[in-house]
Amino acid sequence: MITLLLVACTAGNPDSNLVNGGDPYIELLSPVEGATVCGTPLLVEVFVANLTLVEPVEDVDFAESGTGHVDISLNGQDAAMVWEDHADISDVSDGEYQLKVELSNADHTAVEPYAGDLAYITVSAALCGG
Repeated sequence: MITLLLVACTAGNPDSNLVNGGDPYIELLSPVEGATVCGTPLLVEVFVANLTLVEPVEDVDFAESGTGHVDISLNGQDAAMVWEDHADISDVSDGEYQLKVELSNADHTAVEPYAGDLAYITVSAALCGG
């Protein structure tokens, strides 16, 4: 019961050091494991804690500690890079996918310790509506 209460209290506060012991953390909120979803666009939503999402930088000297972005892949192929808690990925063909979200530092280096989540989903244009 205490664990559930702790999660509920920290879920709305991404800066809380109570999530994952203070290490950067990401959770895939939508789509969920086993979901069948529209692929035009494919809507992806994540929860990020202990990392401030910012636009990536090319020069390592300008990367601030504790900042980064979300890398999204479908079946191991890069699909999007975002610095928000959501993404709309256009024109994903019908099929089965491993959807993976991972945190990277602002300079594109891997967050240590690793922070990622994944779900196996199905995309069907039939769910996109008219």
